[in-house]
Amino acid sequence: MIIGNFSDTSEAGRLHPRLAEALEWIKARYTTLAAGRTLLVPDVIWANVETPLMQARDAQRLELHRRFIDIHVPVDRPEVIGYLPGCMLRSVAEAYDPARDIAFYADHPLAYVTLHPGDFAVMMPHDAHAPIIGPEGERIRKICVKVACWW
Repeated sequence: MIIGNFSDTSEAGRLHPRLAEALEWIKARYTTLAAGRTLLVPDVIWANVETPLMQARDAQRLELHRRFIDIHVPVDRPEVIGYLPGCMLRSVAEAYDPARDIAFYADHPLAYVTLHPGDFAVMMPHDAHAPIIGPEGERIRKICVKVACWW
């Protein structure tokens, strides 16, 4: 997992050819995006603006993707994200669904990070993460950008 702030996206942007493009796009408009899905590059980069209910640490499950990099951006309040290296996952809760590019795990995060508005977290396909942790039952406005990776 890579943690950064929109004041400097240059290092994170070097990791993947499309990551810099996605970060610059988010940086320019993350506070003004309307709810829903926005396509940047069809089948390659898109953004979901959502307002999910936050959950307690123990209630949120780790998830893992295989085909897409995730970029998480809290817009209106802090968000806690749990992290566990994918190689440490042992307990599958829901098997990988290729159509949704997601699997869920019953393992517990090794670490937690708090993102504030203006911060972002990049999860590579090997990064298990438990997002949307915070005051249980409160809503957060956040953006999750998906960037296709082909390795």
